[in-house]
Amino acid sequence: MLSALVLLCSSAAGFVARSGGFPKFPATSCGRAVPWTPDREPRVVGGEEPPYGAVPWQVELRLGDEHQCGGALIARRLVLTAAHCWADGLVAVAGAHGPPGTAPFEQALRVERALRHPDFRKLGPYSHDIAVLLLAAPGARLNALVRPACFAYESPPPGTWCEVSGWGASDPAAPDRLSPVLRSAAVPLLSLETCRRDGVYGGRQQPILDSMLCAGHLRGGIDACGGDSGGPLVCERDGRHELTGIVSWGDGCAKKDRPGVYTRVASFLPWIRDCARQLGVDYDF
Repeated sequence: MLSALVLLCSSAAGFVARSGGFPKFPATSCGRAVPWTPDREPRVVGGEEPPYGAVPWQVELRLGDEHQCGGALIARRLVLTAAHCWADGLVAVAGAHGPPGTAPFEQALRVERALRHPDFRKLGPYSHDIAVLLLAAPGARLNALVRPACFAYESPPPGTWCEVSGWGASDPAAPDRLSPVLRSAAVPLLSLETCRRDGVYGGRQQPILDSMLCAGHLRGGIDACGGDSGGPLVCERDGRHELTGIVSWGDGCAKKDRPGVYTRVASFLPWIRDCARQLGVDYDF
C-alpha cells in the first residue's frame, strides 16, 4: 500500500462571495442530522453522548487501532481537519460512534493525500492550522447517518451557540483518557476582542489571529479537550448545520479564562476550494 502524500496548496486570493443563495452540494444534502440539541450547561467538559446520526459529518482519524484526531466530512472524498493532526498512515472513519467496529454504518477509508496550508506555523505554532484530506476512491457512502457539513461564508456573531464534538477526554484532570463514545457539547462563540484580552490569550506566543475564533465560557467548565483536535465546530442556521470551526488549540481543558481556540473555516474557503481542484475532486463551494 502506498503511503499518503503530504502536499501544500498555494494560498488563494480574490475570493468573492457567491450571490443567489447557498452553494451547491453533492446529491445528499449537507448539514442535516438526526434532530438533537445538547444541553447548554453540561456538567462535564466532554458534554453529552448524542444519538447516532446527530453528528453525521464527524470523522474519526485513526492510526491503526489508536484514535488520533477528529475531522469533518465535507464531500464524499474530502475531510477537513487540523494541520497538526497529520500523520502518515491515517485512516478516516466515517459513521463512527463507539469503539471501533461497533457502529452499523462505520466506514474506514484510507487517506491518500493530505494538503496542509502553506502558512501552517508561520505566525505561531497553531497558525493556519488546517488541512484537507483526500480519501481513497470512491469515498464515503453518503446516507442519513453519514453526510457532509455545510459551509458558511461568514462566521456567526459572538454569543451564537454552536456544537463541538469528538472522542476527547471528558475529565480535564485526565486529558489523555479518551471517551469510548462520541460526545458533543454546546459552546457560545466569543469575540476576538475578548479572546485577545490580557488574562485570556493576550501576550501569548501564539497570538489570536483573525483566522481563528474562540468558543466557550470564560468561567470554564465547557470545552473541547485532548483528543478532540481537528474535529468540527458547527453552528445551526435555518435548519442547516454549518461548519464554522476546526478544533485547534487551547490552554488545558475547560479552565477559567481559557476558552477553546478554533481555526475559522470561513477564512479558508478559497484555499479549500483550490485544494479540491488540485485533488481532482469536482466539488462546487
